[in-house]
Amino acid sequence: MVRQFSSNIKSHCMLTPCFALLLAVMGLLVYAVPGGFDLEENVALHFLFNQRSPASPPDNVMLVSINKTAAQQLGLANDQAAWPRELHARLIDQLVTAGAAVIVFDVFFRQPKTPEHDARLAQAMRQAGNVVIFARLQREKQILERGGEYNLERLLLPLPIFQQAAVASAPFALPKVPVKVNQFWTFHTSAGGHPSMPTVALELYASQDHVLLFEALASIAPQQVTALRASLDGLTQRERIVQIRTFFKQQTAITQTLLETLREPSGSMMTSKSRRRLQALLEVYLGPERRYLNFYGPPRSIPTWSYGEVLSATAEQLTAFNDKVVFVGFSEERQPEQKDNFYTVFSQTSGLDLSGVEIAATAFANLAAPRPTSFLAQRSAQQSLRLPEPIAYLAIIIGFGLLLAWLSKLPSASAFVLLSLFAAGLYILVSLQLFTRSAIWLPLFVPVLLQMPLALFIGLLWRYRQINRERSRIRQAFGYYLPSDVVENLVRSSQHLKVLSERMFGVCMATDAAQYTQLAESLEPEELSACMNDYYARLFKPVRAHGGIISDVVGDAMLAIWSAHQEESCLRRQACEAALAALRIGQESAPDVVLQTRIGLHAGEIMLGNIGALDHYEYRAVGDIVNTASRIEGLNKQLGTALLVSDAVLSGLEGFISRELGTFRMVGKQKAIVIHELLGRQEDCDQQQLHLCKCFAEGLHAYQHHDWQIATDCFQRTFKLSPGDGPSRYYLERCRLHAQKMLPLPQNGVIVMQKK
Repeated sequence: MVRQFSSNIKSHCMLTPCFALLLAVMGLLVYAVPGGFDLEENVALHFLFNQRSPASPPDNVMLVSINKTAAQQLGLANDQAAWPRELHARLIDQLVTAGAAVIVFDVFFRQPKTPEHDARLAQAMRQAGNVVIFARLQREKQILERGGEYNLERLLLPLPIFQQAAVASAPFALPKVPVKVNQFWTFHTSAGGHPSMPTVALELYASQDHVLLFEALASIAPQQVTALRASLDGLTQRERIVQIRTFFKQQTAITQTLLETLREPSGSMMTSKSRRRLQALLEVYLGPERRYLNFYGPPRSIPTWSYGEVLSATAEQLTAFNDKVVFVGFSEERQPEQKDNFYTVFSQTSGLDLSGVEIAATAFANLAAPRPTSFLAQRSAQQSLRLPEPIAYLAIIIGFGLLLAWLSKLPSASAFVLLSLFAAGLYILVSLQLFTRSAIWLPLFVPVLLQMPLALFIGLLWRYRQINRERSRIRQAFGYYLPSDVVENLVRSSQHLKVLSERMFGVCMATDAAQYTQLAESLEPEELSACMNDYYARLFKPVRAHGGIISDVVGDAMLAIWSAHQEESCLRRQACEAALAALRIGQESAPDVVLQTRIGLHAGEIMLGNIGALDHYEYRAVGDIVNTASRIEGLNKQLGTALLVSDAVLSGLEGFISRELGTFRMVGKQKAIVIHELLGRQEDCDQQQLHLCKCFAEGLHAYQHHDWQIATDCFQRTFKLSPGDGPSRYYLERCRLHAQKMLPLPQNGVIVMQKK
């Protein structure tokens, strides 16, 4: 058992690293296969956003919606294409008067309309000097001459009159349903590195601080700043952004020094707002081209004014737009009227999605919030979502796999399950806190929804396999001592067995080996043990072959039982068959050892089960038939027989040959029973045996009627038919003693056995 336990520990220790490796590989494969990370976006990210309370967007962005309400306020049709562009000019004038920092139109001015209104709008844009307008990215399939095709993205610009009047034009491409919008571009590589609309808005928002930026840069690298300023002369706003970004990406050391300078307010003449704007701008230049959107909540989370409300607002009301970046575009309040909508994590059950202009405003708000110095530093929940570095991702996946593999080593399956669930719950809680407070997005789908269920499944399956192996060992070990059904119950619940005991019908076989005392005295213990093992191996075989169970073995005596919940003749037949076979096999001793088996059979009700107390129990049959079977077996010595059975066993059974030996009241018993000698199967008997049984029956009848002379004659004949016949010798002796009046007369034919 110690060796087996040590083997189990060793196999478990070997399994743990393999288990951890499997969990880690499975987790990493999800991210490696195409579309694998979509599970993280569509399941885990959706969960995080829905569990987080709506966040407050930065106070530097607002939204002006073109919608049905605005059309009704202005007395126009709910079709922006039919609106006179002079309204957009008035809107720009209102926002300029309010002191808006940047005005972004998410409206594509591609087609000309009324010339006067177009000129009026262009003039308003030019005078404002802070208007950014929408440009469209168009994807076209191109056929190659040698076969095949590729996608070409082309930038479609607005009308030249507006292109020249606006500070800049920029695209903001987003996927349409059924793809969920989770990311946005800061720069479109496919469009020649063109900055997206939120990036241009941030650049224009921070342009008022360019002087401060160049001053800070000049204090670090004066020669480089001179060259940078010279390269920007004569460039458009879009070209300036690309040129500045290229410079800062190439001058990494200078950029990092500049960022550290902006993060340290001491010794700087800049305001905190200026520092944040410039820091955010540099991080956009240096950061990834694709970022994850940090939505602040459902539609209208960003402060929104209706187009008509802005046009009719008073000067006091317009102060809300002071120093704000204002996005203008389609944003309906109800689902049926939506025109520029996108499916996101905050799409409503009513069908209302986020509008494209609100997503653009969200992207700008994410970019405008500067990032911390390190991943673990305190961050703003308003920033764009930030994922751990690839090495950190690997560490999380591998670490979680190692933790689950280590928990699988716990001895208790329930402890393994509960602690695994607790670890997953704690990880979810930490992930949610980081997501809510700092916009940090830890992997959630793989650790919680893949690795943990996989760990539980494999861990419990392995435990189930180990338990089955242990149960098999228990069955094998205890099968030598207990019946198979008892072993099964013991394997399932040892506590239940303490009180398990049933009232049943049973047949008991008691056996004894003749000359055992002399044999034990003549052999060494080792030799005696080997001899008895061989003896019982031959004796047990027929018992088990005929459905019996070995209940007890003491020295040279064995007790076997056949049991059922109600009386069944088949049990009695099986016991008789087993007794005859055991009698034959029991005589086949080794040449130098003679062990003759004596057998007694009795049937009746017994209590079968576990008998004992405290911490020791034995599986035994308890009842009168057990003692009676033992007494019947002992009667063989006096009658000179080998196999005796009670009338309760033979009653109604056919196919056997037997002879009644009389009615006996055993030692210590009050009730007399009829005893038979079982001679064999009927098909194996001969005429001599039948004649013997007939003569013996006549003698027994005469004996029971006290006719000693006739009884003596009959028993003498049977003794001649079978020389040495034990029952005949027994009754001849009793007849002689009765004739000499040395024995009391049997009452009602019952022979009372006396202790010797």
